[in-house]
Amino acid sequence: MPSTINSLVVFTCWWTTTLMFQAMANENLEPLPVIVTPIHYRLTLLPILEDNPRLCGHVWIDVKARAETNLIVLHASDLTIIKAIVLPVSSDASERGSQFKSEDGLMVENFCFATAVYHDTNADSSNIALDHHADGQKQLSSILLREVLKKGAYYRIGLLYTGNIYESNKGFFRATYDVGNKSDCCKRTIAATQLEAIHARRLFPCIDEPAQKATFQLMVGHHFTLKAINNMPLKSSTRMATVDNWVWDTFDTTPVMSTYLLACVLTEFNHVETTYHSISGNNVTVRLWTHQHRLGHLDFALNLIPKALNKLENYLGVPYSLPKLDVVALPGYEEGKAMENWGLIIHSEMNLLVDETTDDIDKSIVGATIVHELAHQWFGNLVSSTSWDDIWTNEGLTTLFESAILEQVASDLEYETVMLVFLQEVMRSDLLSTQFALSAPASRYPSVDEKFDVIAYAKGAAIFRMVRSFVGEEAFQSAIRRYLNKYQYASANSTDLWNLINQEARRTHTISGRMNVARIMKTWTQQPGYPLVHVHRSKNGIIHISQRPFKNSDSPPKENSTMAVSASWWVPISMTNGEELKFSPKDRLPVAWLSPRKPSMELQGTIGNNTWVLVNPQVGNYYRVNYDRRNWDLLAEQLMRNHTVIPFITRSQLVDDAFVMGHAKIISYDIALELIRYLTHTNDDVLIRRVAQSHIQFLEGIAANSIQSPDKRKMIKNMSSFITRERRSRMAKMSADDSGRGDCDSGDHQCVNKALLLFRDFIDGTIHPGKDRSANSESVWCAAVRHGSQPEWNFAWNMTSSYGDQMLPETKTMLKAMCCTTDSVNAKQLLTRAFHPNIKQGPKETLMIMQRLIKNPTVHQVAVTFILSNWNFLNKHFQNPSVMSELLTAIAKHSYSIEELEKVKAFVVGNSKELESGGVNRIMAAINNNMEWLELATDESRAIDEL
Repeated sequence: MPSTINSLVVFTCWWTTTLMFQAMANENLEPLPVIVTPIHYRLTLLPILEDNPRLCGHVWIDVKARAETNLIVLHASDLTIIKAIVLPVSSDASERGSQFKSEDGLMVENFCFATAVYHDTNADSSNIALDHHADGQKQLSSILLREVLKKGAYYRIGLLYTGNIYESNKGFFRATYDVGNKSDCCKRTIAATQLEAIHARRLFPCIDEPAQKATFQLMVGHHFTLKAINNMPLKSSTRMATVDNWVWDTFDTTPVMSTYLLACVLTEFNHVETTYHSISGNNVTVRLWTHQHRLGHLDFALNLIPKALNKLENYLGVPYSLPKLDVVALPGYEEGKAMENWGLIIHSEMNLLVDETTDDIDKSIVGATIVHELAHQWFGNLVSSTSWDDIWTNEGLTTLFESAILEQVASDLEYETVMLVFLQEVMRSDLLSTQFALSAPASRYPSVDEKFDVIAYAKGAAIFRMVRSFVGEEAFQSAIRRYLNKYQYASANSTDLWNLINQEARRTHTISGRMNVARIMKTWTQQPGYPLVHVHRSKNGIIHISQRPFKNSDSPPKENSTMAVSASWWVPISMTNGEELKFSPKDRLPVAWLSPRKPSMELQGTIGNNTWVLVNPQVGNYYRVNYDRRNWDLLAEQLMRNHTVIPFITRSQLVDDAFVMGHAKIISYDIALELIRYLTHTNDDVLIRRVAQSHIQFLEGIAANSIQSPDKRKMIKNMSSFITRERRSRMAKMSADDSGRGDCDSGDHQCVNKALLLFRDFIDGTIHPGKDRSANSESVWCAAVRHGSQPEWNFAWNMTSSYGDQMLPETKTMLKAMCCTTDSVNAKQLLTRAFHPNIKQGPKETLMIMQRLIKNPTVHQVAVTFILSNWNFLNKHFQNPSVMSELLTAIAKHSYSIEELEKVKAFVVGNSKELESGGVNRIMAAINNNMEWLELATDESRAIDEL
């Protein structure tokens, strides 16, 4: 019992610290008071997955005191602390390791299975903890001490607790999957952790901040039929003392790392394995995990990962840090999701598995995702962000390396396509009036998960791509290597990286001594949006260049706009022209700069008035460019003469820029029309056709929902004909004796007839898709479904309605092709397939069908009506709020009617409780973004120029 004086000291310290505690904002991103620094976590977990699912756990946290107080504050969410002790320990690490040895496994299994709380007389007698208190709203737990901590002294915190097993992807969660034909008898459970961003506090009490790094040792209990996987190799496995058929697996201690990177998977999966020979001389065991019957679908990843690791190590100059790498294809993981846990990367199945039905784009996305998560082993894992505010640094760098690595190890993939699609998507999103800046504090977002958006990934990558362009490859690589070496096993922020890049750029003389990279980059990271660069040539040859924010030039800013009217940037101007043709990386070094103080400038031209100029070759910088009409015409003429003179990436951006500026009423649409005219004379540029087609589809959607002038309708028709006329279709390449030309998408009779003949041969059994790949084509079957009649549809329906333990590749292809239907009755039948009692359709197939029908303009409304009308059923079917949010986001992005968007907005408001908070905000952002573009495009008061 403490004395009266000691009690007064305790009360005073408690009150002082409590006031500090209460002063913290309710937002759980506020940093904890700097009371202790974590050194090591020894974590024991016993997840019970069946029969009253629950999590039982115990953690020992070795800490160093940083303040003299009698209160320790930790993060804890949905955890119930049963017992808390705090023990003074030695400052010597080796001595500390032998102090207060305990049977952690026995303690947890006795508590979890017998509700018995274990007491250690030796530890209890040294315990200085007096009481503990939880604040669920703030996700915090505090421990009141009998005595004040001694600054600089070491302590060990022990916490016995219970927690939840979640059904959604957070904390320790579980998912079920089918392994047989009858769902009643053949379901299996898999469990895994998802701790990013701030879900470690749902797994164990901790200091859940990315900069508060420590080492971790995990012991996990499970039924012997399951395999446990952790960040580190298995150290030992022992039987439980009190429960039959259960074991304790103990893993090696991790390097110093952030709490959100700790990971565990419990599964019956099997794996394929290879060995990677690191530049350090060590052999790294690489294991890839999935269902037994899908092991063959891991071949692509198994081949790619060692090659990508080697290129990353050689570029970064730092070896991979762990002795092994496990990669898991996880059923029940949010579609498209992946998590870079150090040494244990988790992918959704669609982001890792590749089979015969995986098309080139999807395969490229799988490759990019694999490289992205591998790059995180350095950016985010080895070097962490100091706070969630700067998480875009890691995401931007890892996204940048996707195409850089794939270019070297898988050049057959469409990595440039993936990069361009991502870039063009973010350049549209970044114009949203309510968009946040890259470095906006995470506390401004509804949840920290919202920081992980297209801005963080794609704009972050574009920003680093720009920096690499204006400082040069040598300076950029050298700075990245210095960054990793200087801050490894620690944390850093973007300013730390800018300073190193600045030093290397000055060393290589790519920027002048008067310029500073950090100052330049603040104009790109601390405000949303990007500039529109105007390039105008006078008759005397002078080139006038200026910048302004890219936005609707006439409309006033909205009340909630985050972009300043006078926003300006440090803009690197890289250039080439029709005589010099400079498109290599070294040619992207700027010839001039625009700045906030000098937003315009003049350059003396050295070429004739009949030679085009081009600013921002290969999209080295993050801005759009508008030219005088004469220069636009010269660029279009060049594309008609020989489009390959201008590289593919630059061609794509020219077309996208012209269309987007047309939507924004900055230029007339006939400029875009002239730029795509060259497509009538080439079979190349599939992506550019897709880019143009997406814009034309936008215009067609608007035309179907509003009154349009005859000239505008004529223009849209001409655009559509340009992207399809004289194009050799995929069907034309299917047999050597076929020389047909055309495009089934445009209804070309020759192409459609060829597709229908192939499909009918398949129906008659003349050809077999498993043997004849010419028939196993989504393009052929899509055309047959779209242009065929009821017999074609009936055959497709019967083929996809009955299958055994797993769906065959050709069945998956056919199901995708059926989404090409233009018949509303067929679309309804396809949508109600999920209801059919005799068809075994999983959530993955349902999501694919609905997403494709949402994107199909002819049946878009049918899909929207079905989804909104069957909301309750779909909620039960998917059992995942994030999937429901994903569907509504897709509707918002592909709607061409403000009336429909208003309807979806009202629906979201009415059903917000059934959606994840982050999902609601993503849907609303997509709705608002689309509304802004629709309002611009349908404003006939600023009509398009006459054609």
